[in-house]
Amino acid sequence: MCGIVGYLGPTPAASVLLSELKCLEYRGYDSAGVAMIENGQLMVLKTAGKLANLENLLNEKSPGATWGIGHTRWATHGIPNDQNAHPHTDCTGTIALVHNGIIENYDLLRDELIATGHTFHSETDTEVASHLIEEEYKNAEGDMILAIRQAAKRLKGAYALGIVSPAHPEIIYAVNQHYSLAVGIGDGECFLASDSVAVRQYTNKVIRLEQSEIAQITMHGVRLFSFEGDEVTRRPQVLDMNPMIMDKQGYRHYLHKEIHEQPIILRQTLSKYLANCDKPLDLSPAHMTFAPESIDLDPSNYGVSFTDQELRSVERVSVVACGTAYHAGLVGKYIIEELCGIPVDVEIASEIRGRRMLVNNKTLAIAVSQSGETADTIAALSEAKANGAFTLGITNRPDSHLARVTSNLIVTECGIEVSVAATKTFVAQVACFYLLAIYLAEKRGTIDLQKAKALKLDLLRVPSLQEKVLASEEYIKEKAVQYSEAKAVVFIGRGLSYPIALEGALKLKELSYIHASGYAAGELKHGPIAVLDSQMPVITILIPGSVYDKTLSNAQEAKARHAKMIAVAQESDPEAKKTFETILPIPAVSEFLSPMVSVLPLQLFSYFVADYLGKDVDQPRNLAKSVTVE
Repeated sequence: MCGIVGYLGPTPAASVLLSELKCLEYRGYDSAGVAMIENGQLMVLKTAGKLANLENLLNEKSPGATWGIGHTRWATHGIPNDQNAHPHTDCTGTIALVHNGIIENYDLLRDELIATGHTFHSETDTEVASHLIEEEYKNAEGDMILAIRQAAKRLKGAYALGIVSPAHPEIIYAVNQHYSLAVGIGDGECFLASDSVAVRQYTNKVIRLEQSEIAQITMHGVRLFSFEGDEVTRRPQVLDMNPMIMDKQGYRHYLHKEIHEQPIILRQTLSKYLANCDKPLDLSPAHMTFAPESIDLDPSNYGVSFTDQELRSVERVSVVACGTAYHAGLVGKYIIEELCGIPVDVEIASEIRGRRMLVNNKTLAIAVSQSGETADTIAALSEAKANGAFTLGITNRPDSHLARVTSNLIVTECGIEVSVAATKTFVAQVACFYLLAIYLAEKRGTIDLQKAKALKLDLLRVPSLQEKVLASEEYIKEKAVQYSEAKAVVFIGRGLSYPIALEGALKLKELSYIHASGYAAGELKHGPIAVLDSQMPVITILIPGSVYDKTLSNAQEAKARHAKMIAVAQESDPEAKKTFETILPIPAVSEFLSPMVSVLPLQLFSYFVADYLGKDVDQPRNLAKSVTVE
């Protein structure tokens, strides 16, 4: 979602700020802007639309300033336009501010400030902060830290701020309240960013702002203060990850590349946590001479550190997540309940806010978030932690806000996912649930050694099955174009295929803007069947196993209403050939592991439909990669 950047140093700031903002572009945004100080004057340049528009403005003005702040905005308060874009200034035009998050009491503060003579020029909650700092500065006798402290105490909500003023040369101020900000420390220069990805191209030394902290940043370093005014000392953290390289590598879109990366991502994630997985291994059934010995969920300086006694004491699991991560959690529910015999609840994180969360010291609360910054998910896990639950995070970012809420992390091996629509992170999250479920089952004694060994071997075979699906993408593309004129699509599945139906529907909606709904197949006749007619495609996830016959029967109900019948099914399945006019093929796969295979044809189908319709595949309208507001 919104991105904050900043720079002080010897280099012209415009190019650095723009480069930092481009690193955050994948998060989603609808406007962008910068504020720089040149010759003692504040220069604010901002525009709706893509960064290319801002880049044109910067090229036109050619500013020589060597310090400033920048922002990409995803609209919450006020439509996406030039006026509502950040940065925002105060009445004097000497304080410029950028903001992530939401100021919950902005309307009350706005009315108060208008009554004292302030004039507002936008519809945003953000502008309130710049005017409030202006008002507090009048009584601070030139002490900007004091003015910011006093203003921050009055702002309600989760937010981060970046602030500059010509009255305080070569200083950037930053504020963090229940959010994420990092200061990059270079050689005679410093950087600010709401995501360390943006500063990693320049330095691997960062100081993270904790909650309720203010930073005073110069080109020589940073001083930290609490909201109460106490100075805080913190050593820089050295990032252990490589620079994030964003390269389509010949693919038309990042999304297409990321769909194709899934087999290697899955192999990397499995090899990270399956002990001895890197040894030579013949995976053919006739040569099962070796199996990974154990699952190690603490492979480095982050990981899972529960004791065996703690794991055996767990009586219930509560998963909190949003969007695609929620669908991964639904898959996790089936897996953990099957292998461990523990009841699992999966909650949409935003639905927990405002009601009682029923967890205790015998609950394992699991938060799933690709970015590790999802506001609702972090808030839910924080509440679970406060109620005494064991906590665990599944994320792609060990340097995220989530990692500061819980010390127990399972980190996927996805690298950066540029496309807003999640694909490879979904498969990696699901893989982590398989690993966690087997790990729990072994610790609790609910799985025998032979079954555990067979499951680990089967997991290692999944990437090869994924590669077979990807090899058939030209056929899937042909079928996607054939159905691209649909006005709405229904997805159905049972058991482990129900979350995949939900995920398939979400991907089609996100990418093509075609309305799509996912249902448990047995629920079709309880209402949704009313919308079926000869123009409605119904996509069924049909996997041989315990619910195969019932799923096929539900599909027959749709066929009797003359729906256009599509299935994700084994190409050799004779019953599928009788029932469906189109089959999106998958190789033979066990029902238990099928989600990591059956989702791929749906990802490709949605991608090709959207591309054929000319949609912005990597950055769909109205969407953000990292949803950092509740």
